[in-house]
Amino acid sequence: MKPISKMLARRTRAWREAALRIVRRTPVRERGARPYFYLGPDLALTQLESGQALYVDPQDDEISARIILRGYWEYWTTQAVLSLLKPGDRVLEVGANLGYYTVLMAQRVGPAGHVTALEANPRLAALAGRSLKLNDLKQAIVLNRAALDQPGEVSFVTSRKNSGSGHVEVLPVAPFEDAAVIQVEAVRLDDLGWDAVDFIRVDAEGCEPQVLRGATGILERNPDIVVIMEWSVIQMESRTSVPGFIAWLQDMGFRFWIVGKDARLIPVATEALAGLAHTDIVASRRALTQR
Repeated sequence: MKPISKMLARRTRAWREAALRIVRRTPVRERGARPYFYLGPDLALTQLESGQALYVDPQDDEISARIILRGYWEYWTTQAVLSLLKPGDRVLEVGANLGYYTVLMAQRVGPAGHVTALEANPRLAALAGRSLKLNDLKQAIVLNRAALDQPGEVSFVTSRKNSGSGHVEVLPVAPFEDAAVIQVEAVRLDDLGWDAVDFIRVDAEGCEPQVLRGATGILERNPDIVVIMEWSVIQMESRTSVPGFIAWLQDMGFRFWIVGKDARLIPVATEALAGLAHTDIVASRRALTQR
């Protein structure tokens, strides 16, 4: 007889393959029929509203729970991101989390495009990579790295129950009940070897200024580049001068838009940025056309 462990492993693979086949056959708009497969305490598989399969964490009360329930995350930002991309675009993403945006952006840019996503949490980076493989999105890769303005090892705070709040540690304080601090490698986007980049998405829990300063060369070499980032003045203030960051972007010629709750881009004056409530910001040197 074969060892029980091998039999169980083979059976588990068969279950997952069967689950994926059902996911792919289910009509996207049949929300009541959109499948969810619990594969154990550390893994589940669901289907996005747009049709792609996505691995999620059943212990995550935030992003995973909402994707399981609705089939999407941040609907307005999702639509804005996709409206700014076209087939063939080259994308950098910082803060991939489960890979929700990674999968959608890879699908949008198609085989002629490319997505390089960075996620500091090794558990989430692995889930994102598995989802890309399941959806046969060979034009995207996930790197288990943090992105900052200086390379080196940094402390990174993680949480299973609140996966979206992982962040580079500022003070040695546990912000969540289940917080854990790990050591991860940080890189500069400029050091990844991508000269031509069309689009950057950043969700780094207050480290957006450091991420973009680590991409100074990319921003300077690509005059038509578009950047979309989470904009939390409170979070960024704990790490840098927000007025200084705004002035730096303005000096490079960027103009700014807020992502509205209807996914429209709303122009915002540069002098108003420091007083904005938590939102998402688009920065571009050129006028933007949403597709």
